[in-house]
Amino acid sequence: MKKAIRYITAALFFSIILASFGCKEDYYDDGGILDDSVGVLDMTTMQYLEKHTESFDTLVSLIKLCGLEDSVDAKGSTFFAPQDYSIHNYFKLIFSDLDEWPSLSEFTDDEISGISDILKEYIVPGKKIIRDSLSTSYSYATTLGGGSARLNLTQEDYLGNVDMGATYIVYSFNVGTTDAANYQSVDVVTSDLQSTTGIVHVLSSTSHIFGFN
Repeated sequence: MKKAIRYITAALFFSIILASFGCKEDYYDDGGILDDSVGVLDMTTMQYLEKHTESFDTLVSLIKLCGLEDSVDAKGSTFFAPQDYSIHNYFKLIFSDLDEWPSLSEFTDDEISGISDILKEYIVPGKKIIRDSLSTSYSYATTLGGGSARLNLTQEDYLGNVDMGATYIVYSFNVGTTDAANYQSVDVVTSDLQSTTGIVHVLSSTSHIFGFN
């Protein structure tokens, strides 16, 4: 009889433990080990980019060259951050006829203006775009440069099977015209970084060339 009671007590104990985890409202794909502080940056968007020189060293230099620091750090804005490798591939395109690329200090006014226009395509002013506000249906936002950005969630695993694997944000920009839209897309590899000034999403560097070329 005592043995049976011990089994019943143990079963009740494990049931309570499982229930305490299984009923948790905030569920994460990693099993619930995260908390609300994950992704909260105790710094501005520019400070975050400057801190991570391994990914954004060239990007930061271009932002400063174009005088767009305040735009990137504007309160309540969202910045879709292209990584340096994407910018490197852009330079390969525009300087393909040169044996040696010019330094940033040697860029012409027209080149700086062109880069500034491109950078503005990655800034959505006055709007904090977070993952929870998006769905598989398209939503749209206007960039700092006045262009049309399209956002949606998609799910795909490493084999290319849709509706399987991780769900991630796709950021698209219209490189076409109003009458004939042509949205070029890039995956977000790190989302919902909350700086003290806005939201940062890091873009894939392997499938994207700076400027949506």
